[in-house]
Amino acid sequence: MDPLTHAISGAALARAFPRHPLPGKQLLFLVLLTMAPDSDIILRFFSETVYLQHHRGLTHSLLMLPLWGWLIISLSSRTIKKNTAMPWMIALALLLHISLDLITTFGTMLLAPISDWRASLDLLFIIDPIFTASLLVPLLIGLQWRSQSRNMGVLSLVLMCAYLGVAYSNQQQAIDLSRKAHPQASAHYALPLAFSPFNWQLIARYPDHYARAAVNLKPEFAGTRPLFDESFVTGLISSEMTGPQDIKWQELPAMHTVKLAEGLPGTAFYSWFARFPVLLKKSGDHLEFGDLAFGGGAPGVRPAFQLHIDLQQGSQAPRAWLIWRNDRKSELTLTSAPFNWL
Repeated sequence: MDPLTHAISGAALARAFPRHPLPGKQLLFLVLLTMAPDSDIILRFFSETVYLQHHRGLTHSLLMLPLWGWLIISLSSRTIKKNTAMPWMIALALLLHISLDLITTFGTMLLAPISDWRASLDLLFIIDPIFTASLLVPLLIGLQWRSQSRNMGVLSLVLMCAYLGVAYSNQQQAIDLSRKAHPQASAHYALPLAFSPFNWQLIARYPDHYARAAVNLKPEFAGTRPLFDESFVTGLISSEMTGPQDIKWQELPAMHTVKLAEGLPGTAFYSWFARFPVLLKKSGDHLEFGDLAFGGGAPGVRPAFQLHIDLQQGSQAPRAWLIWRNDRKSELTLTSAPFNWL
């Protein structure tokens, strides 16, 4: 999730669980702690590809959580150490951050460093103003109604869980639509799209291709879409999003079917990183691949994390770039998977 939502969730946690209100400095400490796992952003100073390899890795691992908790307690002030509730609160703050990242699409390496498998529940888009508001509004009420601040913290967490329950129910409805349209597919997925809990990308997996579509389960509900410029909206969700009665499907070749790409720079990295890698364009001098999880192939969408490969021309060897959503490029030189955990 975005840093603001992580911070608000930390405030809700700090209000809800301790029997007695925490001092202001300790509350702020927990708020900052719920954002701490994203400190792996410093890896971008070394390389953007290194950042992608390790983001949501060791700092987001359930196996590493006891170590991080112990380290934080060890480095904390005497006041924090004297509060017997703080070890539990620290562990819960770190666990809450991991959980909120787990419900998004990017993927979280829960078992690092034993495994680089990235888990994802695909329940919420990475920025969801409605979800954030469900956490924030009770806390704001608690600031005015001091005697009920703990109850408002509890309510904040209850609303958070209720919203996730709605998202899960919507996700299952979306997956059912995919199953009905593609009964022969080997697997079905529904990934959240921006602006509404009813906006979903449907994906059906076949041995050699993917079928995808974008659907609004309740077209009459606009969500937060009216708050944003239309060009921004269409850059995040497919211009061919429809209601559940008239879904428009696309078919895109799976990346592994493009034999020409085997052994080229960047392809092993992209196969490791991308969840649903597909061929977007193939010509005599270059190849383009996208990941359906980040808008690849969706009409009208500005996709993130595309792979562009310039093929060998004369004496020039093939070169590969990872293209970010803002058209920033990172060259990929590896011809093998980026790393393996222990």
